Amino acid sequence: MKRRFAVTVCFGVLLAAFESRLFPQMKSFEAIFAESVQAMGGEKELRKIQSLTALANCNGPRGKYATEIYSQLGGRLSFKQTWPTGRVFHGFVNGVYAWMRDQAGQVSQLDKASATAIRSHEFQMLAMTLPERYQNPVVEGEEDFAGSRCVKIRAVDELGEPCQIFFNTDSRLLNGLMIADTRSDSGEMVRVVFNEWKKAGKVMLPSKVTATDKSGDWVLAFHDLKLNAVDEKIFAVPPSIAAVKELMLLQQQERMAHFDKDAKLLVSTFAENFINVSAGKINRPTREESISRLQAYFDRSEFLEWDDISPPVIRVSQDASMAYVLVHKRVRLKAKNAKGDLEEETTIFAWMETYEKQNGNWALTAVTSTRAQAAE
Repeated sequence: MKRRFAVTVCFGVLLAAFESRLFPQMKSFEAIFAESVQAMGGEKELRKIQSLTALANCNGPRGKYATEIYSQLGGRLSFKQTWPTGRVFHGFVNGVYAWMRDQAGQVSQLDKASATAIRSHEFQMLAMTLPERYQNPVVEGEEDFAGSRCVKIRAVDELGEPCQIFFNTDSRLLNGLMIADTRSDSGEMVRVVFNEWKKAGKVMLPSKVTATDKSGDWVLAFHDLKLNAVDEKIFAVPPSIAAVKELMLLQQQERMAHFDKDAKLLVSTFAENFINVSAGKINRPTREESISRLQAYFDRSEFLEWDDISPPVIRVSQDASMAYVLVHKRVRLKAKNAKGDLEEETTIFAWMETYEKQNGNWALTAVTSTRAQAAE
């Protein structure tokens, strides 16, 4: 009996050892990233870095070009690409704001997908702040990636798109990523490989990166990496870009006023010389007349939907003194009919709002509205 027990125990030990070799205990993402931080130079040294300058000579399917990246903690980025033809792209991100500046100095807003695209080029800052960029990490085991054995991690980017992150099991450094191509509607991915690293000060940073999309390889060879040399003034948000967010907040306020049946809140943004254009007429109601008309409309209505069919189109003058907003909206409500019964109706609206900056605040100067009955 004792002999049989001893053999069983011995076999159990051997089986456990065999399984541990086949299925080693996987580390957490936090532990894997901590090892990467140590390999880059340690947490103490990385904490000293507030900004990064990364200049690269690049080669891609369309030829040679140059890239300039100026990154600062807090989601600040200046990203510039210059082509021998003279074509230049210059994009900026500062927190929730994203914009581009053309060669004439005119600025225009960038959407979230475009902001994510240019932020994906911040390879040096990305390696340092990976947990801030990608959410819900899940360690999936080991896998070969770009010729190296790596720990593979599945995560989600800031647009909610899936991505894969690979850490080299030997160097512990970030080996690459598979990220969504924000220009694609068919789920195509971009393969990013961190080919080489070199020292900048006391830390290791990516110095050569290859990004591969459906058009081919884009190779960025960084020849100049500097720490804490960025002038934060370059991230100043232009007034016309800040205005877009302010006007979006006013759109949210309009929606709130409808569901709260608060005519005074809705009219609070009207200019003194407010003009309403609809049904073939031009009206110039007083503030009191607008409140009375709208409150009567609210009181007899129960709003079920007051939602955008497509995002508002917002255009702001470069000096941020004037703006217009194009709105396409579905309004579904219950209103009392001639018999006093609640009756549901749906209307599709398209209208234009024009604004002026008056005493530091946006004032709604005119609304031109059209409507079409929604199909049953």
